[in-house]
This record gives sequence, C-alpha cells and structure tokens, in this order.
Amino acid sequence: MSLSLVLLLLPGILSTEVCLNISKGVVAMTLLDLVVTDKRDVNIFNCMHNKEPCYINCTNMLNGMQLFGDDGHACSQVGSNWNLTANFHIGPNVTCRVAACTRNQSELILKSVNESRNGMDRMVEIHLLRLMCSELFKKDQYLQMLFLKVELQLIHLIMNMMKEKYVPGVMQQLDLKYMAFNIFPIGNKNLTRNLPLTDPDDNLIEVSQPDSDPSVWLPEDALGKIEEDRRVVNLVNYQSTEQFKLHQEKFVSNVTRIEFLGMHSLSNLKTPIEMTFDIQSNILQMDKEVECHYMEEEGFNWKKDGCKTSRNATVVTCKCNHTTAFSVLLVAHSSSIPPEHWDILSYISYIGCGLSAFFSALSLMIYVVTRKPGEEPSIFIHVSLSGALFLLNSSFLLTEWGARWNPGWVCELIAALVHYSLLGTFSWMAVEGLHLYLMLIKVFNTEYKHYQLKLSLFGWGIPAVVVGVTWSLKDVKQIYGSSTLTMLDSNQTTSICWISDITYLYATNVVYFSLVFIFNSGILLIVAVRVCCMVTTPARKGLGWRTATTVAGITCLLGVTWGLAFLGSGYVNLPILYLFCILNSTQGAFIFFWILGLARIERKRAMEAKNASVSLEVIEFVSPGIPMIPKSLV
Repeated sequence: MSLSLVLLLLPGILSTEVCLNISKGVVAMTLLDLVVTDKRDVNIFNCMHNKEPCYINCTNMLNGMQLFGDDGHACSQVGSNWNLTANFHIGPNVTCRVAACTRNQSELILKSVNESRNGMDRMVEIHLLRLMCSELFKKDQYLQMLFLKVELQLIHLIMNMMKEKYVPGVMQQLDLKYMAFNIFPIGNKNLTRNLPLTDPDDNLIEVSQPDSDPSVWLPEDALGKIEEDRRVVNLVNYQSTEQFKLHQEKFVSNVTRIEFLGMHSLSNLKTPIEMTFDIQSNILQMDKEVECHYMEEEGFNWKKDGCKTSRNATVVTCKCNHTTAFSVLLVAHSSSIPPEHWDILSYISYIGCGLSAFFSALSLMIYVVTRKPGEEPSIFIHVSLSGALFLLNSSFLLTEWGARWNPGWVCELIAALVHYSLLGTFSWMAVEGLHLYLMLIKVFNTEYKHYQLKLSLFGWGIPAVVVGVTWSLKDVKQIYGSSTLTMLDSNQTTSICWISDITYLYATNVVYFSLVFIFNSGILLIVAVRVCCMVTTPARKGLGWRTATTVAGITCLLGVTWGLAFLGSGYVNLPILYLFCILNSTQGAFIFFWILGLARIERKRAMEAKNASVSLEVIEFVSPGIPMIPKSLV
C-alpha cells in the first residue's frame, strides 16, 4: 500500500470541521494547521500540527481494523480546544485520535493497553506513536522504557488470544509489520528422549525455522519442567532495532525475543540456550568486538552476564542461561580486570570517595567559619579545589543509582554534574600549579587586582562553558546519559551516568587533563629541585625523608597522581590501578589535613618577627614527620 501527502489547510481558517477522504489509496485529512503524510510502504507516516509533530490514528469501530486503504468520505465537528488532543468520529463507524507529541499525551496512549480492543491493533497503534513521535522517544528514556513494557504486555496478550489455534509441533507465523511472531507449541511429543543426557548438545531442541536468523535451540530438560499448556515459545523477530537503542548501542544483528505463554521464563539454566546470528564480516574495527547481550527488563539496560560469545567470520553463537530479548552488539574492547580485583577496587573507590567527600565538606565549613580578610590566596585555592572534589566525589557516588532511575533526565543531570566537577577539579589543579609558579619561581612582589576572582573565573568558568555548550547540543547529539561498563574476564556489566560518546570523552577530558598534567609536572619538577637544594645546605642536613614526604604531598596537591591513569591504560597493571584508586579517591582527605596544617602555620607566623625575610623564612609543617618547606609552597 502506497499513500502520500494530501492536504495542508491554509492558516487563518478557523473552521473546526474535520473531513477525511479515502480514495484509491490516498488519504486526505482537513483540519486547522494539520498535515498528514502516509507512506507506510517506506516507513514514512507522520503528522504535523502548527509545525510540530503530532500523532494521528483512525480505526473502523466495527471490526477494529485500520481504516487506511478503504474508500470513503465523511466530515465531523471537532472542539476548538483540540491543540493537545482530540477524539472524533467520522461517519457512523470511524473514530480518529489526534494528539500532540508530548510526554503526557504519549504516556496516556501507551497506558491505555487495558482498553477492550484487539491486541494486534493496539500493537500497531503504539508502534505508529513511536514512529510519528520518533524524536520525542529518542530524547525521553522514560517513554522508551514505558514503550518496551507495554509492548511486552501486548506480545503476551496476542499469544493468549491465539492459544485456541495452537497445534503441538506446528509453528504459526504472524507478521505484524514491525515484528514477526514465530509461535511454536512444543507439546509432549517433542520431548521424547531419556534424561539426563551425557552430551549437553543432545539436550537441545531447535524451536526456529531451518536457516532462519537467528537459529534458536532450547534445553529439553528445562522445557520439560514447564506445564504442558504453557509449553509454547514465541520467537519475536524485530524489523528494526531503533526502539532498543537506549544508550546509543551499536547493533550488528536483529533483536530476537524468547517468550513463553503465560509470562513464563527460563532462568539459571544448567544447559544454556543456544542462538546463532548471521553478521557481516566487515563490521569489526581495531578497537571493537562483537558480544552477545540481553535486555535486562527491570533497568532496561543491555547486559552480557550469563551469556558467552563465540564467533567465526560470519556467524556469532550466543549461549545464555535465561530467556529475554537478545542481540549482538559492537562494543569497545573490555577491561581484563579479574572480578575479585574489580570488587576490591570498587570498594576502595566508594569508601575513598565517601571519606574524600566528607573531609572536603569539612574543609569548606572550616574555611567559611574561620575565614579572615587578607588571608593568603593559597588557602582559598586549596578550599576551592576541595569544593570541586566534594562535587566530584558526591556526584560519582550517584552514577550507578542514577542509571536505574526514571525519568532519563535524572541520569543526564548526574552525568553533566560529574563532568562539570571533573573539569573543575582539573582546572583548580592547574590553578594550584600556576599559583605555585608565581609564588616560588617567578617570585613577584606586586599584587594582582582581583586575583581570587580571576582564578575563580578560570577554575569554575571553563567547566561551566564546556558543560553548558554540551548540554545545549543534546537535541543534536545525546552526550550525557547512561553508559555501560563491561569487563572481559568477569563477564559483568555496570551502567553508570556518564558521557556515552567515546570521542567526546577523550576530546574534553583526556586532552584537557593532559595539558594540566604536563604543566603541573613541570612545576613539580622545579619545586622538587629547589626543595632538595635547600635541604642539602649544612643547616638542613638529615631531612631527606621529610623532603620526600613534602614532594609526595605536593604531588597529590597538584593532581600529578592522576597521571597514573596513563600507566594503567592498555595492558592492565594492577599495582598502578590500586595506587590510582587509593591516592585519588583520598585526595580530598589529604587536602583537609593540608589546610589544617596551614591554619597552624598561620598562627605560628603571627608570632614570628614581622621583619623576617620572605626568601629566608622557613616554616615547619603539621608534625615532626613532615619536612620544613618554604612558605610559598603552601
């Protein structure tokens, strides 16, 4: 069936009469500022009202069939306040529904599943809604998830409606345009072999058509435990993967659902389900690999735990221990961190971030309470870095929680906050290095006007600009959202709120930190040389271990320890990863004690001679275990 664009009512006409003409495969609908395009043979079917997308569907009330394609003509009156939604009848039997493509209207349509109507018509209706309001569904993760829930309900509703027609051993096929049902009533006669079997492959029964894609085998022992009247499997093959792209996944195969009558499912199988997907041999890239994934129905994330992947040039074999929706995805090479180390590193990160957030908050409170006019800028810079670390650690602790939260904008907001605080942390590390350069290396004696304000504009302003521009481009490309982390050896997946575009991740974070790292490493090298030179003087001999402690402290303060990430990339070096997690997750706690030391130093300085030379002045840090360092270093 080929239908085309038919009518655009001239603006300014205030008629609220709607007319529908159907003749020779052409649909013409007349309503104020409404344009309907119907070319479903090429998957083009849309509706525009006041230049905004809308949803429209007309059905014949006598039999519930879609009206398009029949011949007829009728007119009806529509209320003048129909700008959001309208239901109207044309003639004695035809009803039409028009709705704006908004979250509220789409949610109402999706939630009307329990209406006493044919399940197949309802399936077509929700797919038309997703097609005509495609941009809304791409942006709104909540609607995407609701759509998948409703679709699953309708799949089982249709299966239940057809159960009187099932013949054991005879497959029934049903084409619903957007998906195809392959319903196979297994019955008893297909379970004839003696169990248990020594060879697991002999325990598998093929439930798909020969040479179909994918081919599916189910374990006989698991099927035998299902009640006979529910031993009906439905292989749902989808025409498109668009509705399953929740987090910019890259599919290299179609999506197939395995569903049983009565919402029954298989799980924790000793003999796994086996599926073979045909793929193109030229899809692989240098940094990519193909992996079997399944749709996790509660959080609506694509995961791979419980599935094993094997492949040759054109076929991917998936062996999974449960039933749901499956597909083959193209993913980045996974980390080869062993699962036991991954758990330990996760605990270290969460505990360290919690402590760091706590001590960073203490640093901010102490600064607000004890702040005095004319203080050294060093304390202000340290506290600002503590503020950035507080935001970073607090938002990081929310990343996994946010990935499971509806609506989707919550995860996007958390990802943007993590990005802002991470860039802010890098910026204030650069400020630490700049201030150290000005105080120790350049040794200027003149005051800069609005020095702290300028530093604040750099430390907080640059991240705000980057995140603001990124957020404003969300209509063009979705950057913030849920991202899936996978581990090759552990076969585990974790969804977090973060940047989903790997190219953008490297462009904004890695490049920016690399510049900060190079600058601060140079500053650290010069400071270390000068401190060592001071210690080698006759008056300071014997303080070598204290000097090493000082240099290590300044290393953490400047964020040079973050450079361990470069050593831990590629081939996994577990000692480097442990050092990275410990040092950087506790950075906020370290700065807290550093600020306490500065407070003690300030009290001591007030008691010293006012005319002491700055270049010769030395101060002792927090405890006898910390070395003597120049004032300008703190």
